[in-house]
Amino acid sequence: PRCGRNQPAPNHVTVPFHRHGVFLSKFLHRTCSESRTVPVQEPAIYRFADGELDVRERRLQVRGQSVTLTPKVFDTLVLLVERAGHVVSKDALMTALWPRGDVRESNLAEHIGRIRRALGDDADASRFIETLPDMGYRFIAPVQKFTDADPPPRPADAAPAATPNASEPVASGNDAAANERRRVASRNAERRRAAQEPTAPGGSGKTHQHVPSIRLGDQLRLLGIAAVLLALLGGEFWWNRSPSPAPPAYVADTGAVAIVDFNNLSGDARDAWLAPALEPMLATEVAANGKLHVVPGELVRAARSDLPAPRAGGYAQANLAALQQRLGAHYVVSGGYLVSGNADTPQLRVDITVQDAGKDSTIASLSRTGPVNSLPAMVAGLGAELRKDFGEAPASAATLKQLAAAQPPSTEVARHMGLALQALGQYEAARARDELLQAVAKAPGYAPAYLALSRAWSMLGYRAKAIAAVQQAAQHATGLPREQQLQISAQQAALDGDAGKVIELRSDLVQLRPGNPEYRLRWINTLIVAARYDAATRALAQARALPAFAGDPRLELATAKLAAQRDDSAAALLHAREALVQARTRGAPGLVAEAQLQLGIALGSDAKAEPLLRDAIAGYHHLGNPHGEAQAWQNLGNLQGWLDQPTAGRESYQHALTLYRAIGDLGGESEIYDKLSSAAWQTGDRDGAAAALKQALAIARETGDLAHQAWTLTGLATVISDESASDEAAGMYREAIQLDQQAGEDAHLAFAQASYADLLRMRGQLDQAEAACKQAQATEAKLAAADRKLTADFVCAQIALDRGDSTAADAVLRNIVTRALASKDGFDAANARSVLGQIAMGRGQWVEARASLQQALQGWTALKETPGEATSAALLALCAEALHDRTGREQLAAQARGLRSGVTARAEVFELDVALAELQGLTGQREPSLAELHKLAADASQRQWPGLAFEARLAGLRVLEHGDNPAAARSARATLLTDARHAGFGWVAQRAAGPTTASKHATRH
Repeated sequence: PRCGRNQPAPNHVTVPFHRHGVFLSKFLHRTCSESRTVPVQEPAIYRFADGELDVRERRLQVRGQSVTLTPKVFDTLVLLVERAGHVVSKDALMTALWPRGDVRESNLAEHIGRIRRALGDDADASRFIETLPDMGYRFIAPVQKFTDADPPPRPADAAPAATPNASEPVASGNDAAANERRRVASRNAERRRAAQEPTAPGGSGKTHQHVPSIRLGDQLRLLGIAAVLLALLGGEFWWNRSPSPAPPAYVADTGAVAIVDFNNLSGDARDAWLAPALEPMLATEVAANGKLHVVPGELVRAARSDLPAPRAGGYAQANLAALQQRLGAHYVVSGGYLVSGNADTPQLRVDITVQDAGKDSTIASLSRTGPVNSLPAMVAGLGAELRKDFGEAPASAATLKQLAAAQPPSTEVARHMGLALQALGQYEAARARDELLQAVAKAPGYAPAYLALSRAWSMLGYRAKAIAAVQQAAQHATGLPREQQLQISAQQAALDGDAGKVIELRSDLVQLRPGNPEYRLRWINTLIVAARYDAATRALAQARALPAFAGDPRLELATAKLAAQRDDSAAALLHAREALVQARTRGAPGLVAEAQLQLGIALGSDAKAEPLLRDAIAGYHHLGNPHGEAQAWQNLGNLQGWLDQPTAGRESYQHALTLYRAIGDLGGESEIYDKLSSAAWQTGDRDGAAAALKQALAIARETGDLAHQAWTLTGLATVISDESASDEAAGMYREAIQLDQQAGEDAHLAFAQASYADLLRMRGQLDQAEAACKQAQATEAKLAAADRKLTADFVCAQIALDRGDSTAADAVLRNIVTRALASKDGFDAANARSVLGQIAMGRGQWVEARASLQQALQGWTALKETPGEATSAALLALCAEALHDRTGREQLAAQARGLRSGVTARAEVFELDVALAELQGLTGQREPSLAELHKLAADASQRQWPGLAFEARLAGLRVLEHGDNPAAARSARATLLTDARHAGFGWVAQRAAGPTTASKHATRH
């Protein structure tokens, strides 16, 4: 949160710099990177105590129940189990899991803790993982290893599984060696089913699968509307699936269907892929006429997490009522499947029960049997039966043809698609990508696979590959239903950064499926992100008038987001609180966590936000939503930074980083590096800031994201230039400019050009600086009015001042103050007032200077910008000295010195150091003052800051003039005038000639 994807601050890092009395806000964009899965050399199944670990299928079962682990945690467990009985050192684990070597050891400890929780282990009396202090870990439970050629037998205490009759299905796959195991499993399952499950009554029913909307991108970032659209508006999923925390309608929606996970009746993990494949395939069939829509899967999983699994006849009355209250779904679809027979010709039986949640009645019980490799045909038959049971007319030939194009063309493709969508729902984009690459290899013309692949590449940060995939989807979309064609077009427009087109396409989806609240909510969120606030307000009003949205917490969350974007913090807080009340009333744990997160964000820097954010962390963790958990940790880190708790903030960011890495969220990982760089900078850790930015840059280069490379290069150059206006920093700015031009990122291009112009000014290359700044202004002029910033004008004003045109600089800076105040931009207002105060000082207008600097001081104090606050206090002390206010001078000087002790930046506070040294000389300590100013001037020259060197020499001249050696003062003045004029620093020359000269020069201009 952003950051967050739901964060109050834009998705960038702000690094303020004080250069020659000027503070510049530098923005560093978040980037993406890809987590690497630890390779497994030999596919195997490991059995130990209560658990079974299937390496090839990446599944863990504990006491017969599947347990979900994030990819990195799973890899950690594999590494330990493969070397059971032996110590695996921490170094070996860290190297294998994080080959880039850029994480803390605490990440490993957290992974071990997650494994222990999954296995039900106790660190103090461990049955599985032994900790060897300062060494590593050892898996101590006895382990049996089986390969595909030697499949593991069923444990004696395994729950019996079910036997098919001759027509019943068998497990998919071609493993002939598994025949006997499958027969035994099938017979046991049939016995258990006959003994324990009641016969389902008859009736009619429906299923429609629709999975969550796209995860919200961090919030509208400073210059990247297109980038936000990529994250928030970004793709529609195959069969309307997309892994986002956005919840479904929670009221009695007559068209809403909740599909619970299908039960694997044999308990064979090799058949687990059928559940995630069956759900969306059935949803596509049932939703063909647009009468029904499906509640997003992760909300269903959260709502039923504490309920027992449904029996063959569906949920009992109390559990069905609980689901209806939590989800608002009219219908609940449950069922199971059984694979049986031999491995060469496995058979599949699918049983479906549809219940009316409002009436507590079963309206359909269906069963189909056939070969596993006929899965698409079986699903088509089930879909036709369900449509009939719901009273719909038989589908036309044209509709059936479109349905066939939307469904996987083969069982193998369905398998890959199901596993991929399951992975996307669990935010495991890397695993989803691998499955989808196999799907498109087997079905090169299957458009839904390319659409899902585009989303996976986007989550991993590979924008170019995401664009290529969605283009493939568009090329093969001709035969698809209109609904899916619109989804593909919306994804393509989002990746192209065309906000208007995305809004239009999402509106078309709302018109096409007016009863589907998911489309309407995505459309509203798109309007908010694209700053179409009036349209969003009207859309929200329309939604509130619909019965399906009565009491829906999502509308309150969207309204809170809209209020935050409009800087109405009171309204944002009000609606976030109401969302939490409604979510708790519904008993919907997923929405409760989301509302807690949003309320914590809305509270800003209020300490009351922390318990809410920690509750959100706990809620997301309990639900198995690592993405939401990472967002909450990230926002907690933001809060701790605002509350001056840097150590705690870094630890929270590290928690978020571990989670983002574990799920392969490369955008989140890069975003945390941005946060860590900002936190390091604020605490004076320049090396830490640079290291974090280099990690972000490496990720951007790895993914080939030109825009993100430009952002991080600009930030890194800014950090480096605080050490020296070096050729390295200049080269980074030039590279960023080239990348922005290639990527067509004009908004950031203007900023990069302005930043480069400022560096050239720092180097004393004023002609080149002026040319670069004019380029920045020209680029800025091409932007929409809402996207234009003040940076280019500010830098150009500073260049004009350095050249000696103080009148022009004064006028531009006053205009900046006016515009900044109108847009509630306190940073730029304080920045401009600081320079206006220094101009007035140079002219000898001390009263006016004091007024400007006092306003600047107030602004910096409100923003908690210590360097700006300290510099303003020091300059005000000089004003007080000139106005013979001795008491004010001492108080302000003490304030400046106290603040200075906490700042480690160099260029940012150079003017502060010069002012403090000058104060020392003006109050009688001339020799130490002159020595310090001489040292500062020499240091600035060495760092290629000639303008700042001139400032130190000018301050030394003023100290000499207050001394008793007029000859030395005259000599210093003459030398300084000659050097400043030769270098083109007219403002220095004017002040060296005296305040009267500077005032007359300003009048002439």
